[in-house]
Amino acid sequence: MSEYLVQCWNCLGEFDAAAAVWCSCNPNRPTKVCPFCLQCFCIAPESYHDKFWSSASPEIIQDREMLTKARGPLGEALVMAHAITSDQLLVALKHQEKGSGRLGEILVELGFLTHETLAAFLELHRPVMNLSLRDTALDPMLIAVIGPEECLKRLVVPVNKERLSTKELLTLAMANPGDGGTIDYIQHLTGCQILPMRATREEVEEALAPYVQASAHSSPPEPKPTSPREPSPAAAAATDLVRKALARGASDLYLEPKEEEFSVHLRIDGTLYRAKPMDRAMQEGVTRELKRLLRLDTLATDRPQEGRVVMRSGESRYEVIAHCLPTRFGENLSIKFINRDTFLKSYDQLGIPGDDQKLLRAALTAQRGLILVTAPLFHGTTTTLYAVMSDLASDGRRKVMSIEAQSVCPVPNVSQVSLGENKDSEATLTTLKAVGNIQPDVCVLGDILDSPTMAAAVPKFTNQMLVIATLEANRSVTSIQALMALGVAPADLSQHLLLVINQRLVRRICPKCAQPTGLSERSLRLMGLTADEAGGLSTVSQGQGCADCANIGYKGRIALYETLSPSPAFRKALARGAAERALEREAVKGGMVPLRARAIEAIQAGLTTIEEFQKGNF
Repeated sequence: MSEYLVQCWNCLGEFDAAAAVWCSCNPNRPTKVCPFCLQCFCIAPESYHDKFWSSASPEIIQDREMLTKARGPLGEALVMAHAITSDQLLVALKHQEKGSGRLGEILVELGFLTHETLAAFLELHRPVMNLSLRDTALDPMLIAVIGPEECLKRLVVPVNKERLSTKELLTLAMANPGDGGTIDYIQHLTGCQILPMRATREEVEEALAPYVQASAHSSPPEPKPTSPREPSPAAAAATDLVRKALARGASDLYLEPKEEEFSVHLRIDGTLYRAKPMDRAMQEGVTRELKRLLRLDTLATDRPQEGRVVMRSGESRYEVIAHCLPTRFGENLSIKFINRDTFLKSYDQLGIPGDDQKLLRAALTAQRGLILVTAPLFHGTTTTLYAVMSDLASDGRRKVMSIEAQSVCPVPNVSQVSLGENKDSEATLTTLKAVGNIQPDVCVLGDILDSPTMAAAVPKFTNQMLVIATLEANRSVTSIQALMALGVAPADLSQHLLLVINQRLVRRICPKCAQPTGLSERSLRLMGLTADEAGGLSTVSQGQGCADCANIGYKGRIALYETLSPSPAFRKALARGAAERALEREAVKGGMVPLRARAIEAIQAGLTTIEEFQKGNF
């Protein structure tokens, strides 16, 4: 199938629609899924639909027609229940077209469906999608999850829920089983696959009447609203948590249930702050509402979950990555916010010094070799790595591919592979083998060099292409030592290493409340400075705390960079396995400015404090 490049209506990234998968939202109107933001264009403006289909290749049109016209009741039900994907159904339909056989048997033969799941669907499906609610015992808890009023509004009744293999299936009686919007709503609300069954409107209303009446009598009657319905207290609290975290500029929000309270923490400028804890009575409701907002399974409380969504706040779009972990006192939620509009930065915006930028740009022109981007945990390697990827792909002349433990946001003209939360060595090696066959000009390895097995692939790759990899390390030389500890030979590193960038993030003094303060040389010496360093710091700055920085005294962070460009003497020392101190001396002789010197320069310039210097262990 020929390439069909289109721009995603949601994230604006360009992708090949011919290679993209079909969505499973509306069986009668399937669309393609963007591989970057994982959003289809079912709800895109009609103008986008018209433009997409008017230029689509005959092969895409043919596949679409096959999906829309050749769906039997079983195929449609399986896709609507998310038991199979539209792409899997399309493959099965093509097999059926070439030969013979029942669709269900073909799906099992291809490995898309288990015999157990197929048997359950056929058993429920054979009564012609009709269900008599008068003969069915209903589960009040299932109705309560959706809400009796919402069920009545949408004319649906949840009948029963069962687990099939690793999936949960919710049988849903519907007055209109073809209502794809309602099926999607219940799917996201409950986290279950939905099996729609047909029931009459009268039976649905009759079945729901006792639950609606009980709900009405459980609280005082309210006047008819003249404005949109107010959200529940739990929904309002969950939304308020996210809104306040974004307003404070938090990169992470953590919710941790404890025996006496529901604690809340925010990570702001790399520092963890304790917020006012929530009432334990709100824990279950707030957790459920956040899980629904983040498209996690609201009914699953006994297993870890990961999810990601794109949300808007004002004019900004955020990539939100969530992890949910069951604990003794409830579910632990960790939520990371990434501003997609500001995440991709230039080297100047990152604060890389001009001389270091020249070294980096020179290294990036190489056809093969290794560049390391390193830092301690939570010190911004991902931001720098994405800036490098964006710079490399900006002119579109080189084929850039990334393999990441978890991709953060789409980068135009970069083929990004995310291994996900269940990555293992076997899956990673399979991916690396595929990259070796594809032969991109540049391969980016993000947070996957964490074992000797992974590191063993580096020398082979650096012989074929330019490799840019991240590592966790405090300094440039220690990152080289870390790679050698994983099994990479010093001789290979000496031959292929082009550049090492090590960075450290320190908090910036709030410019609105910064005040100079005097410190004696003795005090500076006690705080870890040498006599020469203390001699040039008779005056330092300190934030006093103001409304602009929430009385913290700091606002934002700055990056300090240490760039090691191997000199011939350094390469010789590395090849013979010199100790860390000897390598550090050769690096400084070759022109490297150590992080410690960068930190003292920042203190002298009034950008950060001596406390940040101490905390950073420079």
